[in-house]
Amino acid sequence: MTRLLIIVLASLSLLACSDYQRARSAYEGGNYAKAFELFKKMSEAGDIRAEYDLSLMYLQGIGTKQDLNQAWYWMRKAADHGNQLAMVELGGRHEYGVDLDKDETKAVYWFKKAALAGNSVGRYNLAKMYMDGRGVPQDPPRAYSWLMLSAQTGNPIAKAEAEAYKAKFNPQVQAECDAMLKQLNADPNS
Repeated sequence: MTRLLIIVLASLSLLACSDYQRARSAYEGGNYAKAFELFKKMSEAGDIRAEYDLSLMYLQGIGTKQDLNQAWYWMRKAADHGNQLAMVELGGRHEYGVDLDKDETKAVYWFKKAALAGNSVGRYNLAKMYMDGRGVPQDPPRAYSWLMLSAQTGNPIAKAEAEAYKAKFNPQVQAECDAMLKQLNADPNS
């Protein structure tokens, strides 16, 4: 019985993957109406990749009429379901006020959510917000630490930036940077 359950679950997983691949293939092949239809169906079933792609189609008016309300509905849904690309997108759009209200506090919220999920771009953008004191109080040790965490998760420019940033400070602040990095490595929520 357990084997049967495993086989059924694996089959469903492959089917969902193939549906997504069909939707991506339709999109990449220029069959936007078909891609939209497939992404919408999958989004309504809770596929977070499809929710994000559907939001972009609504946002750009590809395969459907542009509808910012639907775009942000699906973007937020994808982000709330854990789609890191959607989190970073929402953060960036709030940071600069592109098709959403400019709200640096909301930008920090979405960047932090992406950063805590391990997204290197979210970590980098969060670091920049702490560097500049936008949406949060300026906090050099926390900015340095998020830059280093971004580097640890694949951002090739973050480490050099972090080291150059840290070098500007006196030894006491540099020690605070090291302590904060250690703390965030142990518990990113701190």
